Amino acid sequence: MKLFNDKGYEATTIRDICNEIGITAPSFYYYFDSKELLYLQMIKECEALHQAVITEAIDNCPSQIAEDRLKYIFEALLKFYRDHPDPYTFLLRNTLFPVASMKEKIREMSNIWKVQFSEQIAGFVESSQKRRMPKLEAAGLIKSYHRFIVGYVLQLVNGLLEPTDDVAEEAWNLYWNGIK
Repeated sequence: MKLFNDKGYEATTIRDICNEIGITAPSFYYYFDSKELLYLQMIKECEALHQAVITEAIDNCPSQIAEDRLKYIFEALLKFYRDHPDPYTFLLRNTLFPVASMKEKIREMSNIWKVQFSEQIAGFVESSQKRRMPKLEAAGLIKSYHRFIVGYVLQLVNGLLEPTDDVAEEAWNLYWNGIK
């Protein structure tokens, strides 16, 4: 994953991968028929990790207030990024900038994930207390929330923001107050 993040898909060779993890090419091909299949599997695994973070945040959120619940998920995703920057970076880059030769496959996978994300967040918000809620329809709220998180993490990945709690708090307040 680090090789793909650092060099890109096209510039990373099977030899690079084998050298990095200390295996031979025949060993690689025992598990994967191609670099493409490895890459797609890595995307699936990163999406599963991301989904697990969201599910855990939903399951463990102590508040019943929608704003607090959305912020709790945002904070959980930031913690995931801080603890595991390579998978989050890999997932984000492939969602936003899919490899040209696999663009349709990656977009299809990403669309499935976006629908799951939207449904899960919508259900969580729907079961929340609606105090201090913005005057947006549920679909608009979910879209803006998703865009906020993607934009924020993209800035972290590109080094445009410091991954501190203070910066995250300021960004959250700007987002939430902006949609009210």
